[in-house]
Amino acid sequence: MTDKGATTDIVLQGEGLSKAYGGLVAVDDVSFHVGRGEILGLVGPNGAGKTTLVDLITGIQRSDAGALTLNGERLSGTTAARARRGLSRTFQHPHLALELTVRENLLVGAAAERFPTWWRMTAGVVTDGIRHRREENERVERIAAELGVPGLDQPCANLSLGEQRLVEVARALTQDPQVMLLDEPFAGADADSVAGIIDAIRQVQARGHAVILVDHNVDLLTSLADRVMLLAQGRRVFEGPPAACLASPEMQRVYFGTAEEEAA
Repeated sequence: MTDKGATTDIVLQGEGLSKAYGGLVAVDDVSFHVGRGEILGLVGPNGAGKTTLVDLITGIQRSDAGALTLNGERLSGTTAARARRGLSRTFQHPHLALELTVRENLLVGAAAERFPTWWRMTAGVVTDGIRHRREENERVERIAAELGVPGLDQPCANLSLGEQRLVEVARALTQDPQVMLLDEPFAGADADSVAGIIDAIRQVQARGHAVILVDHNVDLLTSLADRVMLLAQGRRVFEGPPAACLASPEMQRVYFGTAEEEAA
C-alpha cells in the first residue's frame, strides 16, 4: 500500500465533469485524479453523485461537460471500448448471469479483452478458442483461489449476496484492469467475503493499478484509501488524506449538519 496522501503518477483524470437531468444537477463541475497504485475513496451521503460519477467515467452515461483522460489520452466511446482500454467496474447490485456457474461468469471477464466486437468473438471461438481457453481457465482458477471465491462449478444463483459481490470483483480482476471502479462492494457482504474483496483491492493496488472505491462504510473505506474525495449535492467539497477528511468541517456538515441546522 502506498503512503496516505503520497504523490503518484496520474493514470485517470477527470476535468469539470457535469451531468444534469432536467433541473437536477447530479454531478456539478467535478475534477479528480487517481494515480498508479493508489486507492481513491469516494464518500458522501445518498444522492451525492457518487454512482453517477462512476457511470460517467465508465461510459454508461454521457457527461454534459468535461473531459476524461487515461494515461494522458482522451477517454471516450462506449462502455465496452473503455473496458478494453483498462477500466473495469462492479455495481451496487451484482451484475452476474445467475444461471451460469461461477467459472463461466469469471471466464466472461477473462475473455473480454480478446473479443473487442461481437464478430471477432464469433471468429475467435473458431480460430483461437482452444488455444486461449486453457490459459484463461488457469487465470480464473488462480484468481478464484487467491480471493477465496466459492465453488467454481456451482451456479451463481446458489451464492449469498456477499459471495456474489466477491465473484463480481474477481471477474473484474480477471481483466487485469488499469483502473478498477468498485461501487459499494461491501454492502451486504459477510466477514469472509469482505476479507476476499479487500484482498482483491490490495492485489490490484500491488500490481500498480488504480482503484476508485465507493462505499457507505466510511470507516472501512478510509482505512483502505490513500486519498478521499467527499461529494455533496453533486459537488466536490473536500479532497485529501482520510484522517483529514474525517476531521474536516465539510464532513461534519455533510453527514451531521451544523448546530444551527439541528436546532431548526
